[in-house]
Amino acid sequence: MITLGKDISNAQYRILDHRVFVNGEIESFVNNFEAQRNDSEVELLFKVTETVGALKYELSDKCINLGADHLGSIASELKTILGDVETLVENLQKPKEVSPEILESRAQRAKRKEDFDLELKHNYQRVENSFAVKEEEISELYTDLQLKLKLK
Repeated sequence: MITLGKDISNAQYRILDHRVFVNGEIESFVNNFEAQRNDSEVELLFKVTETVGALKYELSDKCINLGADHLGSIASELKTILGDVETLVENLQKPKEVSPEILESRAQRAKRKEDFDLELKHNYQRVENSFAVKEEEISELYTDLQLKLKLK
């Protein structure tokens, strides 16, 4: 976390550091104004450049300080959120207790299914018996018919 803060501050200084550009601009201004010999304008430009440079470093320090202050609070908030998420995950992974109403309902459904299965088996057996009886009757009728046809 500390190295991240150092890297961020170094990146800010590198982004905000325009000394090479500013030095080139100053030389350009000096060359342009030497020809005109207007020293007051050159001095004014130097003062503006110094003011901008000072503001740049003051603002960058202020930004870094504010960032460091807020990073601590953000880190603590993230830790709190992480703890809450871990608690939620633990609660979700715990087996839930089943209420007595649900258990009773499950038992009733199991009983109804068992009764339905027994009734279905009973009815199936009745149909099977009925078919067996009918097959016997048909077989008897067929044999009677064969006897009668052979007699004639």
